[in-house]
Amino acid sequence: MRVLLLCDGGGPIGVGHVIRSLALAEAAVAAGHDVVVAGHFEGSFVQRQLAAAPVEVVEISPVPEPSPGPGPDPLLELIERFGPDVVHIDSYGSWSWLMGSFVLSSMEDGWYGRRRADVVIDPTFGAELSPRPDDDSTSVGLLLRGSRYAPIRQRVLDARQMVKPLDTATYSVARSVLVVMGGTDPVGLAPAVVGLLARTGLSLDVTVIAVGEIAERARAAAVDSRLSLTVVAPVDDLPALMARQDLVVSAAGTSVWELCCLGVPMAVVWAVDNQREGYDRVVDAGAAVGLGGPELGSPAGDAVGRLRTALTDPRVRADLTLAGRRIVDGLGAWRVVRTWEQAVDLGPLPEVADPGLVDPGLAARPATLQDARLLWQWRNDPVTRAGSRNSEPVPWPEHLAWVESSLIREDRLLLVLEDETGPAGTVRWDLGQEGEHEWEVSITVAPERRGQSLSRPILGAAEVALSELSRARATGLTAYLAMVHIDNQASLRLFGTSRYVPDAPPDQRGFMRFRKVARVA
Repeated sequence: MRVLLLCDGGGPIGVGHVIRSLALAEAAVAAGHDVVVAGHFEGSFVQRQLAAAPVEVVEISPVPEPSPGPGPDPLLELIERFGPDVVHIDSYGSWSWLMGSFVLSSMEDGWYGRRRADVVIDPTFGAELSPRPDDDSTSVGLLLRGSRYAPIRQRVLDARQMVKPLDTATYSVARSVLVVMGGTDPVGLAPAVVGLLARTGLSLDVTVIAVGEIAERARAAAVDSRLSLTVVAPVDDLPALMARQDLVVSAAGTSVWELCCLGVPMAVVWAVDNQREGYDRVVDAGAAVGLGGPELGSPAGDAVGRLRTALTDPRVRADLTLAGRRIVDGLGAWRVVRTWEQAVDLGPLPEVADPGLVDPGLAARPATLQDARLLWQWRNDPVTRAGSRNSEPVPWPEHLAWVESSLIREDRLLLVLEDETGPAGTVRWDLGQEGEHEWEVSITVAPERRGQSLSRPILGAAEVALSELSRARATGLTAYLAMVHIDNQASLRLFGTSRYVPDAPPDQRGFMRFRKVARVA
């Protein structure tokens, strides 16, 4: 597969678009794909990151549409030369003109960078909990929303192994603090953060990443304080530096998701409007101490008090660490690349994605004890067993006891699907981890009904039945899960065309987890 990543970075727009794209580039190269990164890049830091990546880098002018001049457009030339299977855009320009035979992938941050695409990724924490407004950018393809799709670089995953669990019985007051306001600190927040740290009155070793005038202002903010201040230029291996800190104060951009993955306690500020939503959500989740926005340290707030509490109470920092790692598990780039592979393999998906629009003649009902023998016969069919995680035949007494138990369990829903011809199949839903509201599916088409294109209608009807049960019980439903063997091409196609996307790598037996977010009302 050939992947073209379009992004700009450095200067006033910061480096987040480039860093996210490089994380995806690393994952794509690791999966055996050819990658080109193209865009307009400013500054030595961005150039060094690009030079270290295992990809071809092409500089093009920051123009979001073909140039009107008589000469050839460099981006269109690049597309013609490279022949990408996937074109991914991480930019806030429109790019509405870009189309072709490739899968179009788009990175957005809430309302910023929204465009119509085959694959849309919004790594904002909690994005999946609210419906994406229906507008001209609505995708008919796949929506990957939420922090599980935050692309994390390999450097971060490597540095994560360096972070030691916080021993709350041994440590009390934090000592080392890192201040990093993104790659460029466009609104000059680093000096204000140093001022907040100075006002805590604590003796701290503070490292600030800053250059030029901002660096001088940071030094001035530490004068006559108990801070031991070191100012450094942007470093190539920032994750390793972050992993060695007791607390990191960061702008609410790409670094936040890296800090969550690392498991380093953090305080955050929002520097520009497109960071505000992510800031609010990560603070509300207890993964970061919120210090405010551009008016940092104003008398109306209590940023100094919140910062001092985090620095002096190890239990607060331990809670921040645990909450952060729950938000970002480090598999985001892998999930996106595997979804690209799936989109290329399957081609355009059906326009209608509503699971309620299933065969009206197919009905799902809860199983009863009278269905036990029929379900046993289906379960022990050789083709059914071949695709199951447990391929051994099940004795009748064991199966009967299992059915009896399943019918009274609150964490299982056993369904029989029927149409005018008779029984068509069965679906079992099992609740995942407590509190997650994710249900794993197991589907069996009746052996005598195979070859009648019933798998997708059965799955769709079963999703509707589970959704209705969840509403009736007020238990919540966040996602449908499926475990599929990587050699089972029929099941891979069934769940892929039903908009389940790769969620976890194959286990030792070759079963890979797929996930589909439940429709948000």
